[in-house]
Amino acid sequence: MKAELVAHQFSAHAILNELHVPVTAIGDAISQLHAHIRQADEDAQRERQQHHTSDPSAASPDDTLLLNVGGHLMSVRRQHMTRGEGVEGTLLAALFGGCWEVRLVKDDSQRVFVDICPKAFKAVHKAILNAETLRSAGKAASVGHLLNEVAKRDKGRHGFWVKLLMMPLDKDATEAIHSGTSVPRLTATDMPPGSGDTVRKLEGIVRAYAAERARLEGQLRAANTRRDNLDNEIQAVESFLLPLSGGDAIRSVEVCGQLISTTQSTVDEMGDIALSHRFDLWSSSRAVEVVDPDHIGRMVDYYRRKRLGASLADMAAVLTMAGETDQAPFDINTAMYGIVKTDTPTPQASVAPRTGTLPSGYRYEVVQEGTGRAPTRDDRVRFDEIGWRDAFDGRVKAYDDRGLVKRVSDLRGWLIEALLSMKEGEIRRITVPNGYYAPYRQLRLISIE
Repeated sequence: MKAELVAHQFSAHAILNELHVPVTAIGDAISQLHAHIRQADEDAQRERQQHHTSDPSAASPDDTLLLNVGGHLMSVRRQHMTRGEGVEGTLLAALFGGCWEVRLVKDDSQRVFVDICPKAFKAVHKAILNAETLRSAGKAASVGHLLNEVAKRDKGRHGFWVKLLMMPLDKDATEAIHSGTSVPRLTATDMPPGSGDTVRKLEGIVRAYAAERARLEGQLRAANTRRDNLDNEIQAVESFLLPLSGGDAIRSVEVCGQLISTTQSTVDEMGDIALSHRFDLWSSSRAVEVVDPDHIGRMVDYYRRKRLGASLADMAAVLTMAGETDQAPFDINTAMYGIVKTDTPTPQASVAPRTGTLPSGYRYEVVQEGTGRAPTRDDRVRFDEIGWRDAFDGRVKAYDDRGLVKRVSDLRGWLIEALLSMKEGEIRRITVPNGYYAPYRQLRLISIE
């Protein structure tokens, strides 16, 4: 009887039954990797559809792009904006590569409107053309080196825009595709006679599985990298595109014969100050002849930067003139139009800010104390919420929601905790876990309705 049991244990049917589970697991693992790759690519495609991307194959590198850069009219070659060392893979290349063609802001003449400082854009364009000219003559040339020389000459005034436009967006997908794992090797050493062929067959299966798994894992990493690159690109270009929810009007003023243009969203960033009112009063039929155009241009650029989440230092740079002779009249004009310099220390700034921890465990810092009362869960509150992906006042702003009106109890957990412990007028910065879309949040409790 025992002999029969042992014989059954080593029958072909019994051995195949033993191998069924691990072999099925191998097949399932390969199928799951295929499914993950498809899902990553489908997610990216769905995201492109949601953001109304164009077919980039319709865009030729030889295209001439007609631009309106902050009121300054230009024409550029697409290849200069998208190709070449130091340009490929940047925000500039993404913006003009053809994917975002249908969402680019256009003026009344159907020129692409770019809401940045025109002098900074011209400096970038000039560096690209000069590098191309030097390379065509067989000389070494770097766009980055030429832009560094520009930064030295203009004392960093254009540095914010240069860094933003030339910011690399793509992770390198090459390593993701080719990086693999070592393939295991079995051995028939010391195996009983007659089992060597079985071991060799199993070795072939396992080696093939390991190789295919390594290949598919590389493809999955590449698919995830493509999706991450798309997310980075969308975040970078979003502020320069037409909003999905509707248009963003171009607003212009003529100052001493020079047109200065920006978007309505930049004017909205100004708030209730004289400069924003002037955009309502001035027009090409009521040109201004008593203000230096550069002064108005700098003021507008200040709020462009603010809208994009520039640091205080980058915002202050545009308000700093080359010398005292120029600074004095400029300061008079900025004061007249309501610009408040944020780089000037205040008595409050010298006092260490109040910090604490919410019940959920999230750390916060109070950057401006409130003076009103704290709300209850049943109160409706008006508040601002800003989120950054990289840092407070960072370069990558995830969202900027102003004047939201909500009942406290209708909000999400940590936000309820924060508002219940804030007073009217308070501005608080909260750091949430890195898994969140925007780990750096700023709240301002405007009022209790």
